[in-house]
Amino acid sequence: MNNQAACAQWQDSPHPVVTVSGLTKAYAGGKTVLHDVALSVSPGECLGVVGESGSGKSTLARCILTLDTFDQGELKLDGQSIRGLKRSELKRIRSRLGAVFQHPSAALNPRLTILQSLLEPLDQLKCYVPSFMAGMPSGRWNIAEQLLGMVKLPASYLDKFPHQLSGGEKQRVTIARAISTEPEFIVLDEPTASLDVTTQATVLNLLKDLQDEFGLAYLFISHDLAAVHFMSDRILVMKEGRVLEHFSKEALFHSDRLPYTQSLLEVFSTCCLPTEPILL
Repeated sequence: MNNQAACAQWQDSPHPVVTVSGLTKAYAGGKTVLHDVALSVSPGECLGVVGESGSGKSTLARCILTLDTFDQGELKLDGQSIRGLKRSELKRIRSRLGAVFQHPSAALNPRLTILQSLLEPLDQLKCYVPSFMAGMPSGRWNIAEQLLGMVKLPASYLDKFPHQLSGGEKQRVTIARAISTEPEFIVLDEPTASLDVTTQATVLNLLKDLQDEFGLAYLFISHDLAAVHFMSDRILVMKEGRVLEHFSKEALFHSDRLPYTQSLLEVFSTCCLPTEPILL
C-alpha cells in the first residue's frame, strides 16, 4: 500500500483538521528529506510519529506548521489548501496551529516575564479574547492567570522570568502558550525528551487532559515508543523521510510489523509501555 492509500484508509473523519498528501521536500544540494509523505489527523485525535534521528519527523512538523516550504504535494488545514495563500492569510492560519518543542528554554525569551511570554501569541492577533474567558474579566493578567491554571501553575509565576522555573515548569508554560489562541491542532515535537522521567509523566498526563477538555488534535513526534504508545490513537513510522508503516495503537505489537518497527520495539518491553494515565 502506498502512502496515499494509507492516508485514505485512515481518514475516519470526513473533515480532518490536517491532511498531507504527496509531501516532498529537498534541501539545497539536492538531498531529499521527505518523500511522498501522506497523513491525516481528525479532531480530538492524536497521531504519533516515530522514527530514529534523521527520519524526517521534525522537518515534517515544520512543513505542517508552515515554518518550512515544501517542493511537491499538498497541505490542507480544515480542508483549505495553503498553496498560494498570501502572507496575511498564512498568519491567520498559523493562529489555528500550536506547537510545543523539545527545549522550552529556547521557546521562551529570557528577557520577558512569564506573563509577557504567555500573551505573545494573543498579542499578534490583537483584540482577540479567547472563549475560555467568557463571563470573566478579560484583562491581560486575567487571561494569563487562566492559562497558567490550565497547566497547573500558580498565578504567582506570572511575574517570574524563565530562568526562575524548572524545566518541567517551563515546558508547561510553552504548552499554555500553545493553547492560548485556541488552536484546533498542536504539533508536539519531542515535548518530553529533555525532562526527567517523573516530569515526563506529569507533562504527558497534562497533554491528555487538555486534549480531552478542548478536543485538540495532536501530532505527537518522538523517538520514544513508550510515550508515543501512551499518547496516540494511531502510529506512523518514518525512516529516511518515508512513511514505512501506519497502524492503530493496538496493532503496535502485531507480528506482521516491519523489521524496522520491530527493531524500535526491541528497546522497550511491554511493561514500560503504559496504556492508562500515569499516576504520580
